[in-house]
Amino acid sequence: MSSSIFRAFWLLCLLLICVTNAADYRLEGSVVPSHYNLTIGVLRNSAEPTIFDGEVSITLRVVGTLEVQQIILHADTLDITECWLLDAAGAQVEAIDISRLIYEAATQQVRVPLTQAAQPGRNYTLGFKYTGHIRTDMAGFFSANYVERNTNVTKWLALTQMQRINARLVLPCFDEPAMKAQFQLQIVRPNGYQSIANTKLKETTAISQDRFVDHFEETPVMSTYLLAFMVANYSARGNVSEFVVLTRPEFYDNTEFSYHVGQQVVSAYGELFQSPYAELGNDVLQYASSPRFPHNGMENWGLIIYSDDVLIQEPGYSDDWSDKEFAIRIIAHETSHMWFGDSVTFSWWSYFWLNEAFARYYEYFMAHQLYPEYHLDEQFVVRQMQLIFGTDARNGTQPMTSPESEIQTPSQISYKFSGIAYAKGACIVRMWRNLMGAQNFDTAIRSYLQQYHLSNTVPYNLFYHLFEHWPKNQDVDLVDFLTDYTEQVGYPMLIVKALQGNKVVTVEQSRFLLNKDDGSNATLKYTVPITFTTNLERDFYNLTPYKYLHKTVNVLWLDFTSPIDWILFNLRQSNYQRVFYDDTLREGLLLAISATNHSGIPVENRAQIIDDLFNFAQVQYVDYADVFRFLEYLAKEVEYVPWYAVYENLNTVARRLTPEQLSDFRIYLSSITAAVFEKLGVGWSAQDTPLDVANRNKLIKWLCRYQASNCRPKVNVQFVTGHEVPSPDYRETFYCAASGADYNSYTMVWGQYYLENRTSEKNMLWAAISCTRDYETHYHKMIISGTESVEQKKIGIARMYEENPDLVQAIFEMITENIMELAYNFQSWSDTAEVINDMAEYFTTREQQQLLKEFYDSNHQFFGESEALLSKSLVTVENNLNWAQTHLEGLVKYLADRNGSSCLGATSLVVVLLLAVGSMLAWP
Repeated sequence: MSSSIFRAFWLLCLLLICVTNAADYRLEGSVVPSHYNLTIGVLRNSAEPTIFDGEVSITLRVVGTLEVQQIILHADTLDITECWLLDAAGAQVEAIDISRLIYEAATQQVRVPLTQAAQPGRNYTLGFKYTGHIRTDMAGFFSANYVERNTNVTKWLALTQMQRINARLVLPCFDEPAMKAQFQLQIVRPNGYQSIANTKLKETTAISQDRFVDHFEETPVMSTYLLAFMVANYSARGNVSEFVVLTRPEFYDNTEFSYHVGQQVVSAYGELFQSPYAELGNDVLQYASSPRFPHNGMENWGLIIYSDDVLIQEPGYSDDWSDKEFAIRIIAHETSHMWFGDSVTFSWWSYFWLNEAFARYYEYFMAHQLYPEYHLDEQFVVRQMQLIFGTDARNGTQPMTSPESEIQTPSQISYKFSGIAYAKGACIVRMWRNLMGAQNFDTAIRSYLQQYHLSNTVPYNLFYHLFEHWPKNQDVDLVDFLTDYTEQVGYPMLIVKALQGNKVVTVEQSRFLLNKDDGSNATLKYTVPITFTTNLERDFYNLTPYKYLHKTVNVLWLDFTSPIDWILFNLRQSNYQRVFYDDTLREGLLLAISATNHSGIPVENRAQIIDDLFNFAQVQYVDYADVFRFLEYLAKEVEYVPWYAVYENLNTVARRLTPEQLSDFRIYLSSITAAVFEKLGVGWSAQDTPLDVANRNKLIKWLCRYQASNCRPKVNVQFVTGHEVPSPDYRETFYCAASGADYNSYTMVWGQYYLENRTSEKNMLWAAISCTRDYETHYHKMIISGTESVEQKKIGIARMYEENPDLVQAIFEMITENIMELAYNFQSWSDTAEVINDMAEYFTTREQQQLLKEFYDSNHQFFGESEALLSKSLVTVENNLNWAQTHLEGLVKYLADRNGSSCLGATSLVVVLLLAVGSMLAWP
């Protein structure tokens, strides 16, 4: 397909997109802005700020050939007090009577009727004076506070969050991403505060002794959702002319790490994209933290606002491996948006993934480049791809790209902010890069960013650049391939079979669904890249496709000169697909993965095989007994990424096992974790890598939860005899295990909880002490008689049975023996119903089901509207019991048979020991 044909196809698609615009929620486009001159007045006194004053002058142009009788723009919950229109020379065209303004609450628009029509091709200035609310819901312009540690004084700040469509809460504006403009900002604030905005502070002038105006440099051309400012009392680390981290003064010493990460990330992106940040159009880049923020971070151009947890690493509390990894990823994510989102912006919210797919991709792979010790390239498959596979295999999924006509209302725009845009988008970006090669991909991205700098794009703008740099020797319809995964939902699974004594392998495709009866379209086909290797010629790192399985091809045939022992598809789980092997090929893989060094099979593929098998068992393509038999190889597995896949999937099965069946599961769990437990143990050392830490954390949680491998006593010895406080990475895990080991350790952890003042640490300790097996004492003395919040008490109850699954029934009987006591303590029947409903999810026997039914029959009348939640719990238990009956029968038998010989051996050993002891006692 030639580039001219591709370009024509793209233009046709763009034309179809444009004509589907709906007029009700979208601005008509007859008037477009180019400049905002905005003044915000805030914080008139030291109390909580509630109101702000605003004045804005919007330079706009009438486009097209028709005169304009009214100007339509966005404004939401603003009290407009004045409105005027000026011509290009600054002369007043008219002072508009505000009583003539027409507000449309549903579309959040305001119509400004004109007595004299605005003429096509001319520039005007539309001005407003107004007041607005400083909100408490973290949208638009909102307030936050913190208690200063040294003085115990409450300090206030005000800050913005304009994404998604919240700029209209702060100023009348053309609040659509394609209506880019420059912003000139002035902030009026009281003495003792400082203003921070997208750009550098130009000058400060005094209004009075107590009030000042901060004037900021003009922003680059940008979308309204990127406008940002703060009014606070912060300290700066770094040079505001280059790069700076802003936090409240008491945290200045805790921002050195995030500052260093930011410096590295900004430099690395400039080199990767061959476009340094300073050349994008804004010469300042600031990271600012907030004690209250709706997201981990927001990519406002020049002023990225983060939650405190990202930028602040407090020694001994939030400065460990996991905390630093979190900071690295989020900083890499948000900073990438300076290129993907701020400089080059999607044209409408239906293409939101054009921002977030790349940001999530670079969150992992730029972070891996700078901090390889975290192996985030390997972790990507388990933390992103395998995570989003579950969403994308259900009827509730959505395509990455939606038609514009379907994304119009605020709720529809909100719908696009899903894991599909972020995680699936990142998976697709990774697949493209690996298929076309890193150099080709990077060149295409640089070209795309350069062409559309300060502009807006649709997916076909990106596709054109990918097409231009795609290897010419790959036999693939790129239009089909690129749209199959962005405009269609779901993903394929490869069905792989061996024929003719393993000399021939066939590959077919089918859409993978977790429930074929949920209304999903099971007939969807995809252009599927095929990568594989065999024992005959092992090459696990060549990600160039052998072929593409086209949608019109039913079967791909692979012929080998000699019989193969095993074959592995989707190398490094690079492509967005699952792989189902027939029995023969699966047995071959089991032998290969069980061999020395797992036959070289990479950790990503070991995790892939595990995750695929669990999901195929869930839809009954294989039996769970076969999955657990395959997982016997784990007795030799010590790497984190495969174990991550195990733990994520194992929970579905473990939660459905009865207390009687848990004993066999416990033996199995001890067996398959033998090697990794021997390697990691319950102690830690300075030589531990980040993945050692993460691996040990998950291992101890699982072994102690199911009381396997003598885990809790071993942790308890470490806890009681050791004088070292566990690092933040381990505290909840180790304190939970110790609290569940014996009453003395429980009391010790409770003592730390009682003395702790930090909210986050106190919450962690509360969750940990709630792991106790002395549930009656904890429930009556700490939950019923305690002063914790209702939410904390609900967490405490849940932790008791989650970490002691064999005690679910006993805990339920204790609580329901006097349900009035709990409801009175909560002062809420709805919260009480939530506790029962959450616990019912862990019921695994008909006896427990009967207890729940009897409780419902005797008490449902007390719950009012929350009775529906109790009724739902009855349905949940019935469904879970039926699922276990249809899915786990073979597994239960497998575990019992597997452990029968072990039990026999243990019994024989006991007999031998008794005989020996008897002989010793009889010795004269």
